[in-house]
Order: sequence, then C-alpha cells, then structure tokens
Amino acid sequence: MSIKVLVVDDQEDNIELLSQMLEENGIEAITTQSGRDAITLARAEMPDVILLDIQMPDIDGYEICRRLKEEEKTRSIPVIFLTAIYSSEKNIVKGLELGAYDYITKPFREGELLARINVMAKIKQTEDNVREESYTDALTGLYNRRFLEKRFAEEISRSLRTNLPLACLMLDIDHFKSHNDLYGHECGDAVLKKVADTMRHALRAYDTVARYGGEEFVIILPSTEYHDAECVAEKIRRTVEKMALQANGQTVFITVSVGVFCAKGEELRQGIDEFIRKADEALYKAKGMGRNKIVSYRDIYPE
Repeated sequence: MSIKVLVVDDQEDNIELLSQMLEENGIEAITTQSGRDAITLARAEMPDVILLDIQMPDIDGYEICRRLKEEEKTRSIPVIFLTAIYSSEKNIVKGLELGAYDYITKPFREGELLARINVMAKIKQTEDNVREESYTDALTGLYNRRFLEKRFAEEISRSLRTNLPLACLMLDIDHFKSHNDLYGHECGDAVLKKVADTMRHALRAYDTVARYGGEEFVIILPSTEYHDAECVAEKIRRTVEKMALQANGQTVFITVSVGVFCAKGEELRQGIDEFIRKADEALYKAKGMGRNKIVSYRDIYPE
C-alpha cells in the first residue's frame, strides 16, 4: 500500500530530515512550513497521515488540527503531533482531545515514527473502506439513499451561499418489474448496472447520482438551470434507449423516464423532501405520457 504523508514543521532542518527519511522508506512526503498552507494542502492532497508540529509561527498545531477535524473532507486524516521532549502532559492531552490520533516527541526515533505512520495509514484505509461501504449501493456501485440525503443537504447549503441554481433528476427504469418477471432477476440486475454506468459516464465529476430505491435513481446537478438539466436527462434517455441486453436467448431493450426539478434563491429553502417530491411528480407525469420521456416540473406548473 502506498502512503502519502503531509509534514508540517516551521524548521527547515526538520522538514528535510523527515522528508528524506520518509522517501527512503517508500513514503511520499509533502511538506510545508506554514500552518495556513497545511490546511490547503490537506484539502487538496488528502494525505494518509499528517505529521504536525505544535509550535508554528502563523497558526499553531492545535488550531490546524481543530480546523481539519471540523471539515468533513479532512476529518478522517490521522494527525500525529510532533512535540518537544519537554512538552507537558496537559499539552499532549489537549492535542488528543482536539482529535489527534497520536503524538511523538522530538528528537524522534526513526523506527518508532515509521511504525506509527504505518499503523495510522492502515487505520485510515480501513475506516475509508467502511465509510465507502456504508454509503454505496452494493449492486450498482452508486451512492445509496443515506449518502444522497447527506450530499443533498450540502449542495442546498452551497447553492444558498453562492446564489446558484440546483437541479434534481428523478429517473425510473420503465417496465422494470416486467423485465424481472420475463427474464429473471439476473437480467434485472444487469439492467440496473447498465443504467447506472450510463448515468455515471454522462455526469460531471461534481454531480451526484444515487440509487434511491428499487429501479429509481436521483441525480443532483449543482449550478444547473432547467435547460441544462433537461439536456443531461435527454442525453441519458437517448443512450439508454440505444442499449440492448441478451437474456435467455432474447434481446432486451431498455428505456427510462425522467422527472426534472430546478430551484434557486429562496426556493432552495424548501428542503430535500420537497425537491425530490417535485422531481417525482414530474417523473409520474412522464410515465403517464407513455414512458421513455422527460418532463420538467415547470412543464406542469409554468411560472
């Protein structure tokens, strides 16, 4: 397993010593002598472990640790405090209470430091795997409903701060129960995976797609107006329509129906349930019109 370590220390000699020691042992070292840069680098690089000196000129190690642990993105990165040999027990306890995993005193022993880094990296990898499994649908590999609700809340808050629109697509695989009944659950699973892959490849890196339940999926499109959301939905619909699967010696064709809802400004304050309800209402209309169609909420209730 490759390990990436962010080293934060205001002393150039310590930086050089630590980075050389890490790289000689096959560990990638990212270094900085600035507390503010440390926070930026942690967000950008997502290291496996952070070695953090307590005494820093701009922001001390305690404050850096506190900020990292407040942010969801960096919260799980293990922090090992580097402390002077004369550090009091009170200072060490303070660091651990702020969320640091461990501490090591200077001057440090190479073997001990490497062992602690390896242990922390393995702990992080295990926690990341557990976290990913708890947020992932086992069959399709997409996010599950639990993660969707969490991400949706974050995107609504972001859109309110930035005054940018937020779109939601509700997608349903047409006649899915019939596919299962006619061709078996193995075919149904293949259909779900195929549609999931199509959506994944049609979206931007910062969009979110999740399996909402059964054959229903929800897509969150940040900074997206109705027109662009409808274009995304149409791209997915057309791609799925062209697909064909083989099951029991027969060719199975698939189509999807999609409901679209977009909000901006104060309309964003209506919350997750209302977002999904309106996208679902548009989806219901699309299915009522014969399926394999896209309907926007604004088509039902023009402004």
